[in-house]
Amino acid sequence: MRRLRADDGLTLVELLVAAAITALIAPVLTSALVVGWKTTDATVSSLSDSRNRQIAPSLFTRDVQGATTIETAGAGCLQAGDTLLVRFGRTETSTTGSTTSPLVTWVLTTTGVLERRSCDSGTAVTSSVTGAHDVVGTPTVACKSAAGASVACSSAAVVDLTVTDPSGAFTATGRRRTS
Repeated sequence: MRRLRADDGLTLVELLVAAAITALIAPVLTSALVVGWKTTDATVSSLSDSRNRQIAPSLFTRDVQGATTIETAGAGCLQAGDTLLVRFGRTETSTTGSTTSPLVTWVLTTTGVLERRSCDSGTAVTSSVTGAHDVVGTPTVACKSAAGASVACSSAAVVDLTVTDPSGAFTATGRRRTS
C-alpha cells in the first residue's frame, strides 16, 4: 500500500473537470449578480417615488386645513435659489395665551427637492421636512373655490399641488377649514 505525500498535485483530468465546472457556474453567478443590482436600483427608485406619494400629500393636506392665509408670492422663509410654490399662514395660541403667526412654506430647492419649511413670525426657519425627492420640473399650485372654479389663492377653499417625479405626476389636495 502506497502512502500519498503532501506535495502530490492534481492530475490533468482533475484540473480539466474543475475548469469545466467553473466555466458552467461563473456565467450563472454573474447573471444573478447583475439582475440583483438592477433590481436593487429599481426597488430603491420605486420606494422613493412611493414615499413621495405618501409624505407630500399628508403634510400638504394638513397645512391647507389649518391655513388662515394662503400666498403664492413673498420672500419670507426662502433660501437662495428656492422657488416658492405656496405659503400658508396660521394663527396659534400658546398655553400662556400669547398669539403667534407661524408660516409654512412649500418650496422647490435648486437640487430638485420639494421641501416643507416652518418659519416663525419673521423669516427664521424653525423646521424643514422633505416632501418629495427627484422632482421633475416645477410643481404647480392651483387654487379653487368650494365649487371647483379657479380663484385667487387668498380666497381659495381648495388648494392642489401637482408634483412630477420619475414615476409621473401626482396631486396633493387640501381643503381649508376656514376661508
